[in-house]
This record gives sequence, C-alpha cells and structure tokens, in this order.
Amino acid sequence: MIKKILSVLTVLICLWGCKADKITIPAYIQINDYTVKTNCPSQGTTDQKFTDMLVFANGQSCGTFPVGKPIPVISNGATTFLIRGVVEINGVSAVRADYELMAGCDTVIAVTPGKVTTIKPVFKYFTDDVFRWLEDFDGNNCASASSGGSSLTNADTTSHIVSPGFNSNHCLVMRPNATIQTSYVNKTSVISLPASGVGVYMELNYKSNVSLNVVIKGAASGNSYGAGGVYPSVGWNKVYLDLTEEVSNLNESNGLYYLTFYASYVPGIGTNYVYVDDIKVISKQ
Repeated sequence: MIKKILSVLTVLICLWGCKADKITIPAYIQINDYTVKTNCPSQGTTDQKFTDMLVFANGQSCGTFPVGKPIPVISNGATTFLIRGVVEINGVSAVRADYELMAGCDTVIAVTPGKVTTIKPVFKYFTDDVFRWLEDFDGNNCASASSGGSSLTNADTTSHIVSPGFNSNHCLVMRPNATIQTSYVNKTSVISLPASGVGVYMELNYKSNVSLNVVIKGAASGNSYGAGGVYPSVGWNKVYLDLTEEVSNLNESNGLYYLTFYASYVPGIGTNYVYVDDIKVISKQ
C-alpha cells in the first residue's frame, strides 16, 4: 500500500514539475524580387545583383536568406522591417556581405503567423555616397544615348567600343590573341579617392570566356596593386570589387589613382573576348 502511495506521489510530483513548452508559430515573408532606384545620370544604371537579403524585424535580426526563400519572423500584425541587399564580394560566392553603399529598405508590413507575405523592397544608394567614376560607353551613364563616348583609352589594338552592350547601345570589348597576349585598357584620367579606411567599390557588368583583372596605381608613387578580377561568364553578369584595402595600402598623398583593365590570352578556346559595361567607382564619402 505504501509503495502504491509513493508511486502516485511520484507521478504527481513529476506532472507538477513539468510545464508544457509554448510553441511559437512564426510568420513568413518572402522576397522574390526587388526594385532599385537611382538618380540618372549622376548615379548610373539601376542594375544590381543581390544574392541574399539581411532582414531585421522590429529591430531584431532574422538572419540572411537567399532571394526567393521564405524568411521566418516571430511577429504578428504590423511589423517594422529593415531589409538590406547582400552581394558577392569580388565575385566569390563564399564572400558575401550586405552592400554598404545601398541603404536598407525600411517598411511596415502586417504579417500573420503560419502565413507567407510577399515583399518587394525598394533600394537606393545612400545620399552621401560619392560617385567617383561612371562609364556606360554611351556618353550619358544611363544606357539610353548612342554617342559611343568613353573615358577609357586602348593601350593596344585588341580593344574597341562595340554595339550592343548590356541593356545599352555600346560597351567595351577586349580580345587578347596569340600575337598580343595581354589586352590592356587604361582610364584616361586619374580618379580621386578618399583616405584609407573609407569603403571604395567598383561595380561593373561583363561577359567573357577569359578572366578580366583590374589594377589600381597611385598617381604620385607609381605603386600598384591588383584590385581583383572576374571569372569567365557566358552571359552578362554583375560583379562588385572591393577596392578599400588596395586604396588603404597605396594611401597616396594626393589621393589620386589610375585604373587599368587587362585580359590575358587563353589558347584553345577560339576567339578570346571580354565585354565590359556600366562601370561605377563609388565611395562612402
């Protein structure tokens, strides 16, 4: 009898000591597409390539998720979102960061636990971003004119302004060959860049069957650094090159720099080519 009483007491104590876990059902948002707005022509084209979205809900981080994937949010009803676009840095998929030149999208959306709400955020450059160089090879930086203007000069006979470009009338093509195995193109004038430590990026669109590389050189010292490059891409692609470290290492006293693009010949793949369009060099100040 005593054993039975003790058993019952043990069960009661266990039941009293255990509390049912509260299950929270998340709401979901999904970002399948986005809009980018720029001031034309001072900020160039609207093309961006965000691979992921960094999302905050009511000030709390929800994490980073690929575009097109549902994002869980612990909220119900009107929710304040901050959404930032994430890009691949230097064309490396493993190196991704929210793009510091683009302001996050602030919006209030009503969400419901257990349901998916689709959001199409709008992104703009920060108002204090400085556009140090724009080149669309059309002469107006917004891909609609047909003048074929360019601020680049060919260092050899393998490079030309051709038509069509990326959503535009003209672009640059570089064609290294067995005779001229490295095709060079130089910017015709220096670029003024901020002192070391300030974020500096290059954006460009390209397609190629050989690699494209960028070199930055100090105008006063003559010292230079490789500033990154891109791998071949059959179709038009967008790349973001982070120039911050190279500018910091050079740290030119006069703040002036030259840029050179070059492509090297690869035998056995037919005609070598690199098409380049919509180049931007932008800094945080």
